[in-house]
Amino acid sequence: MGRPLVATVVTALVAAVVPLPAAPASAAVVLSAAGASAAYPVKNAPALTANKLYKSGALPVFECRKGALSTAGAKAAAKTLQALWGCMNTAWEGYFRKAGLPFTPAKLVVLTKGARFCGDAWGKDQAGSYCDDTSTGAVLADKDYLRTREIFHFQLVAGVYAYHLQRLTGIGKAFEAIPYSSKAELNEQFRRYSLQSKCLAGIFLGATWKTAAREAESWRALLELMKDNGDEGKKPGRQGRGASIARWLDRGHASRDPRSCDTWTAASKLVA
Repeated sequence: MGRPLVATVVTALVAAVVPLPAAPASAAVVLSAAGASAAYPVKNAPALTANKLYKSGALPVFECRKGALSTAGAKAAAKTLQALWGCMNTAWEGYFRKAGLPFTPAKLVVLTKGARFCGDAWGKDQAGSYCDDTSTGAVLADKDYLRTREIFHFQLVAGVYAYHLQRLTGIGKAFEAIPYSSKAELNEQFRRYSLQSKCLAGIFLGATWKTAAREAESWRALLELMKDNGDEGKKPGRQGRGASIARWLDRGHASRDPRSCDTWTAASKLVA
């Protein structure tokens, strides 16, 4: 059975104005084993499981001098979002060139209200999106954005950009082509794709965290926040549970190496 073409990938903001914990008790991420009875690791898809990206080493520490995001107003938000996006283009272009991988920079549009993007209506609680057809990301800098802590937006933008990396490496195209035998398997494949984007986002965060003057405590706070922004209680469940999102984000941050982001061969319980 084939898969419908996925032209736009949505990053939903579930807890738009949830304040960050002031002092998280623990940085540990606990995975739930629920839903692990079916095993669907992907096989016979080398673009997903043996991609050249996994063999290209760690992303070097990168100084993103204009990486801080502003929530002072729509204009300031848009300016800083574009600056951070430019940092990601620069960092990943250097990495891809060194690895011998083709690279095309992505574009970013900053919206102040929901609008049609990539042919689709902007969804409720949607914070960002990526259009495969035009290599363009979109971020909604509305009143909820301005009320949310900058740390959440940092990972959001990196996550939107990660879908561009999946497109460049052929992962996106291969994902659209892999077969599935049931809705449960299809949903799990969506989670593998989405969670890989979180891991790839974590790589950029890990490479720029110290140079952007962010402390270890804020990283632990971000992981705690991400645990509250998962699929729990939702159907069909294509983003991943909060613990899974935090785990893959943390893997990328800690390693800065795409090799750690192979969600396709991971056990089902790790992508629940």
